[in-house]
Amino acid sequence: MEKRNKNVSYLRFVITYNIVLLIPLLLVSFSVFYMVHTQHYKKIMDETALSAERQADYFKQQIAVISAYNADCRYSKIYNRQYSEKPPVSYLEMAEDLKKKESTFPFADSMYYYICDGEKKIISSGGTLTEELFFSRICRLDRNLFSRMEDRGLYAVKAELYGGSSTGIVIICPLVTWVEKGKSDTQYLLYVIRDSRLMEQFGGTGLPYEDITLISFQDQVLFSSREGDNRMLLEGGRGWETLLDGEEYYTNVTDMGSGFAAMTFVSKAEISRSAVSYFKGYGIWILCSVFVGLFLAFYYSGKKYRSFRSLLDNNEMLEEERNLLRTENCLYELLTKEVKPGDELWERCLRSCIHINRRHLFFAVFPQIEENRELYELFGSQMNEFSASTAYRVVLFEEMYVYLVCSDESIGEITRRLEKLSGNGVKLGVGRITSDVSKIRLSYEEARKELRREQHQEQQFPEQELKALKDAAGLSDTVRTVILLSELKDIVSEVKESMALCIAWEVMHILNREPGEFFSGKEDAELTKEGMDRFFDRMIGEQADLSREEDGNGSDAFQGNYRKKNIADILDYIHAHYLDDNFTVKYMAAYFDTSVSNLSHFFKKNMQVSISQYVDKIKLDRAKELLAGSDKKISEIARLLRYGNSTVFIEMFKKYEGITPGGYRENVWKSRM
Repeated sequence: MEKRNKNVSYLRFVITYNIVLLIPLLLVSFSVFYMVHTQHYKKIMDETALSAERQADYFKQQIAVISAYNADCRYSKIYNRQYSEKPPVSYLEMAEDLKKKESTFPFADSMYYYICDGEKKIISSGGTLTEELFFSRICRLDRNLFSRMEDRGLYAVKAELYGGSSTGIVIICPLVTWVEKGKSDTQYLLYVIRDSRLMEQFGGTGLPYEDITLISFQDQVLFSSREGDNRMLLEGGRGWETLLDGEEYYTNVTDMGSGFAAMTFVSKAEISRSAVSYFKGYGIWILCSVFVGLFLAFYYSGKKYRSFRSLLDNNEMLEEERNLLRTENCLYELLTKEVKPGDELWERCLRSCIHINRRHLFFAVFPQIEENRELYELFGSQMNEFSASTAYRVVLFEEMYVYLVCSDESIGEITRRLEKLSGNGVKLGVGRITSDVSKIRLSYEEARKELRREQHQEQQFPEQELKALKDAAGLSDTVRTVILLSELKDIVSEVKESMALCIAWEVMHILNREPGEFFSGKEDAELTKEGMDRFFDRMIGEQADLSREEDGNGSDAFQGNYRKKNIADILDYIHAHYLDDNFTVKYMAAYFDTSVSNLSHFFKKNMQVSISQYVDKIKLDRAKELLAGSDKKISEIARLLRYGNSTVFIEMFKKYEGITPGGYRENVWKSRM
């Protein structure tokens, strides 16, 4: 029957596991599909913009050459009569100069010098042309344009060239050749650039999709890379609606300076067509992934099921850890609160398997020394082998064992067992064996006093107790702090006043208290025994109030919702929020519905480090990544990791790594060279 149930559980796991796998697979598939589409679209946009920028740079260079030629002609004695003694100069000199410039400027098909006054000649590198011949056969454009132009820099128009056999653009540059008595003589340099020359530069971008490039001058279209569009552009002016009618285009506009602009259009349909190959490959990959994934899921179901069982076992182990911490919390409360049969603490102790309902109860205390080896075995294992007696360790001191013994054995049997060990040189303090559960605290106090007498420590400084108090205060463990303060109060009542003062000062230092808070009265200032008692009573009262406040806020870390949490939840929270401005242990405790002391104790129990030390380690690892993988300044990294200033960050880094952040970065960079 058990095997059948196991098989049913396994079958249920296989079905559930494979169904759950399909959901993230579909989500991932759609997400990747969307990402591929978006990235492909962005890739085309970036390529188009980059190609247009390269073309614009080339065009700007050509315009710069034209501007340089204009300046050269403006101040040349060949063209400007102000610099010639016997104007005009020979037309042959102009032709030779134009021929020389054309040979060094391959972008323009030809260059012409238009003398619009007097003889109205057109000078070219091949000779002199009449105005009528030039504008009717060589370059057809509106001659009235020149009368409307002034010395306004470059101007460009579209024109039919060479008897209508081709088209192109003409760049016109006015030249003021002389100024006399308020009058000026303006001639013109004409640069003729055929569309075929522009097509070489703007017609093919080398991209794996078709695009359209338009060149305009002052909102007038001069060139289109799509064949057959020139007539329409000339007739329609700007012509954008006609050109782009019925189809959506991505548009990229690039300013080329001097009034020129280049507009690149890429059809969205063309973009989608260019992505078909990507989508086909992606679809094949999805289908293969589905079939292979399902096959592997069924094939490895047994392995996954074993992992699942291992996870359940791990959760059981964590549950055991929580139970141990709950037991430890109950043991602490037994030393600070009065317990009676049937009350809330009594019930919690029984639920935690602390058998305080047995006949006899007592405390045993002994130090961790070689002579007490037999005591370790007795209280740690042997006593727990018998159902009649159970020993529970209370972790108060680092090098001291404190055990609560609950037994159904007779007092005589318990006494004989302890007397058997007393002659072997052990150091052991045993409290009163009682049947009254409310006197458990009294049994502990007697056990501690007996051990101090056994060790002759009545007048010795309580280093171990103070060390334990410092540890409890650092973990914000208020219950443990109350127990240790009570014990230190008993010690102070037995020692000299000078030592009592030293102990009080140490306690104030550990708990971050100012002397004025407790020694403000005259009687307290005289350091009497009564004053010291009142001092410790106040400290104990403060910690007890904190403990009650935490209990009122749901401080039991193993009650309510927090029972469902484990150390993984806490680690996830820390990694997600450690850089938040409001990140504190107190804020975490409120989030997990527990107290600061319980959360700190639970964390250290599982991770062997405190929460602050763990956060330092996370920040240290992040700092190493930033130092090795970026050129951010030390101050920027410190600010990013929420340190108050660079000095605090450097001290933290040096504390754990033994080297400054700058030294660490230098070592990493040297190792890469």
